Amino acid sequence: MKEIKAYVRKSKMNEVIEELKAIGVKVVSVIPVERVGSFENPLASGLDLKRSTDHYMVSKLEIVSRKEDTNKIVEIIKKIAHTGAKGDGAIFISHVEHTIKIRTGKEGVITLDSHS
Repeated sequence: MKEIKAYVRKSKMNEVIEELKAIGVKVVSVIPVERVGSFENPLASGLDLKRSTDHYMVSKLEIVSRKEDTNKIVEIIKKIAHTGAKGDGAIFISHVEHTIKIRTGKEGVITLDSHS
């Protein structure tokens, strides 16, 4: 199993989630995140993009998937979240060693099914 953490623009979050649902992703955790860093604000007024160090809000999506589904999920996030501007976000993929469903006590990959 893999854990996918994706930081995406808030404006892209709903579209990403809808596409993930369409391919059968059952659970996505969405966490509002305040990031701090240097970036060019593509939404700045006027034609001139100002360089700033500031706080800005993004959505952090967390998904635990079967290994064989990981590439498809990542490709959807990349495709939908991409604008070509700085601040599009980042995706991190980690190995998940074990899972346990607290309610049922079930363990392993079966816990990825929402009704198990």
